[in-house]
Amino acid sequence: MQIYELKKDVKVICVEATSFPGGIKDAFSRLYNQVPDTASRKIFGISKPQNGLIIYKAAAAENFEGEATRLGLRAFVLNKGYYLGETLMDWQKNEMMIGSIFERLVADKRLDGSAHCVEWYKNETELLCLVLMRNEEINGTIKELNL
Repeated sequence: MQIYELKKDVKVICVEATSFPGGIKDAFSRLYNQVPDTASRKIFGISKPQNGLIIYKAAAAENFEGEATRLGLRAFVLNKGYYLGETLMDWQKNEMMIGSIFERLVADKRLDGSAHCVEWYKNETELLCLVLMRNEEINGTIKELNL
């Protein structure tokens, strides 16, 4: 696990999955169909337990303020701060490992319990799993997130 710093908020455009985990691929398909130029944007998965269910959003970074609204989609903000993260290589071959990585991350007592789990799909093979930490719990080497 590594600590990362996101120096500024990142606004994203979201498409919510109809179910978890079964609706994730469909949510990404809808995102790619509704948002232009997804190949040139940073792509995320955002999840959080709510009322006993996991709410999952496929997301892409906004190119300009208000873009989500203009496209008729929801906006969301990835909050600046410190994140605990772990990289998964060859994620397409190892999708089942994403859940176990987040189980390890959310078990860490330094985390902000109200935060979402964030998947940053850096490229075709590299996925960075992230969870926001409480600021008062930061110690150790910190890498900057360039989102």
